Amino acid sequence: MGKSNDHPMDKEMMKNLVKYVIGKPFPRKHTVMDVDDVYGIRVFSPSQILESTKGTNSNTRLLITFQNRENCKVFASKEAPGFWKSTTKLKGIFDANKRHIGNIKIGWYYYYNVDDGRDKSSSRLRQSEWQIREYYLAPTYLPQSKVERKNVLLTMMIKTKAANNNNNDKSDDKMQRLFLTSRRLCNLYNAFNFSD
Repeated sequence: MGKSNDHPMDKEMMKNLVKYVIGKPFPRKHTVMDVDDVYGIRVFSPSQILESTKGTNSNTRLLITFQNRENCKVFASKEAPGFWKSTTKLKGIFDANKRHIGNIKIGWYYYYNVDDGRDKSSSRLRQSEWQIREYYLAPTYLPQSKVERKNVLLTMMIKTKAANNNNNDKSDDKMQRLFLTSRRLCNLYNAFNFSD
């Protein structure tokens, strides 16, 4: 486990996760998503998440998924405009009694700058302004008799102000164009993909 995280927002999210796991309603607007156990929300771009979820504003989404965090992996596809990449270190979150509640893992969405039509390469990779903060409950924090919902992962997707010194409006526009182009190609492929 990594170092301690004392950010008030993260402590609030972890408290909300604890309430949800023991069977209470989640206190903020959120979307429960049925996702792949290995890749989770990582198969979706920020644009796809925004289009298919509810939120209080256009810059934040709270997502609840049910998956085994040990299996979570990075998802990268040739058709996708980019991918989510998480930091390798987990940051611990502790309660007022210094008990370990759980961990947070932070990741960013990366996209390929392919405006001039050239192929994707690591030199063309750009970090977007979209960040995910994944909250995992420690298995020893609650007695198992109190746990009503197992393998719950709370993810907050937020739009930050800065990313790799890029102009955020331009990078967001590029990412939106890449996503739309990718979706059009998939739709065309599906339209002409006839099965016997």
